[in-house]
Amino acid sequence: MKFLSGKVAHQLDAKNRIRIPAKFKNAFPEHETLYYVEYAPDCITVMPESVLSEKLASFDEVDPGDPQLMLAKRRIMSSIDEVVEDAQGRAQLPRSFREYAGLVKDVVTVGMGSYIEIWSQERFERSVGGMSLEQANKLAYSKRAETK
Repeated sequence: MKFLSGKVAHQLDAKNRIRIPAKFKNAFPEHETLYYVEYAPDCITVMPESVLSEKLASFDEVDPGDPQLMLAKRRIMSSIDEVVEDAQGRAQLPRSFREYAGLVKDVVTVGMGSYIEIWSQERFERSVGGMSLEQANKLAYSKRAETK
């Protein structure tokens, strides 16, 4: 899989369908199932099955006798849905996901390395617009130094 980066502004159509921009779609592994995931606040994440499986691997170890972990597993697993495209490459975006991310019409899709995020344009600008690239680099490098 290619590294996913950059952003593309586009729109939901009148029937709440979306096209995953070609620059991202073509970078995902060919013929691998994609999933919508409520992964990060205020946006919808789209992950290929291989990435999602890796992130969920720890759930194989969850003890069914632990009610808190089972509740967490249920919440997370119920926030995942397969991306199903029609013959024209459009995918219906389920209402629960649109509501979670506040998606109405104008959206921004952002590459995040091994997955993409779909944001309402307004939320994206409000969220990211408050941080300069200099601030982002400073924060990222200071966090990386802490983990070494």
